[in-house]
Amino acid sequence: MTKKTNVVAAISNSAINASFDLALKSPLPYGTDKTLDKITVRRPLSGDLRGVKLTQLAELDTNVLFILLPRITMPAINESHVQQLDARDALAIMQEISVNFFTE
Repeated sequence: MTKKTNVVAAISNSAINASFDLALKSPLPYGTDKTLDKITVRRPLSGDLRGVKLTQLAELDTNVLFILLPRITMPAINESHVQQLDARDALAIMQEISVNFFTE
């Protein structure tokens, strides 16, 4: 690996290590025969925040979830999954993102 590749890998690994697991109050259908009862949300990198205004994130604007969650969840969820999130789960995710990733 080149020096630049090593730096990118180190940054990505540190972002993955800075994550939280969230047990969903209402499991999401995932695929034809699975449901998600827990997702892992990792700290967004600057590229993950493309198209997101940090003020929207600070205000817990749920529109941000449709952009951001498909980029930072494991297993990956798409926009239709985000639309199916229980309101309690959506709010919990937004609060955890704000508290864990954007405060010191």
